[in-house]
Amino acid sequence: MTEHGDQLRRAFEAHENEGPDPAEVYARVQQLARGYQWRRRGAQAAGGAVLGAGLIAGVMHLPALLPAAPNDNVAVAPAFQAAGPAAPAVPSATPSAQPIDPNQDEFDAYFGAGYDYDDAVKLAKIWKKPKADIGDIKVEAGRRLLAGQVLPVKPGEGTPGPPAPPTKEEKRVAAFFGAGYDYDDAVKLAKIWKTKTPYAAKVAGGKKLLAGETLPIRP
Repeated sequence: MTEHGDQLRRAFEAHENEGPDPAEVYARVQQLARGYQWRRRGAQAAGGAVLGAGLIAGVMHLPALLPAAPNDNVAVAPAFQAAGPAAPAVPSATPSAQPIDPNQDEFDAYFGAGYDYDDAVKLAKIWKKPKADIGDIKVEAGRRLLAGQVLPVKPGEGTPGPPAPPTKEEKRVAAFFGAGYDYDDAVKLAKIWKTKTPYAAKVAGGKKLLAGETLPIRP
């Protein structure tokens, strides 16, 4: 008889008064064990002893019937998935600083004092600077303001005011063109009236039209 068989028989004899007949139980165990031969063939010796003890415990409902065998203590370590190295933390993107105009203080002083583009144009004329350098004019004006100097132009002084009312001459010329006459008509009238220039004919013609007169030629 095998080693496992001896262990089973000793277990039956030790608990013969606690359950059914050990011989019947053993026979039943052998019958069940044959049905699980494929499991015992794949198991190790220690695993087979544990399997046999489990079968008897299932039939007799008795806990801890078999003593621990010398080779039954098989340490089974839990499987843990090896964790890889922690991914390096990605540094948060720092927003790049906006570029600052090196003359921002001068611009702030200039516009903060109430000056505008038209004032810079007037300052360019006073300082005899080209109009193309209008930005430099603002910077220079702002620099002087920061230094406590007074500019030769007051804020808003360079802004053009409302247009002046038209002169009598301008009204006559406008009446001439408003009646449908053009430059060629002014040349013809200049020959008829013997004026020095066609422009003088426009003025004279406009004056007559405003007075309700008719001209010697049609538009």
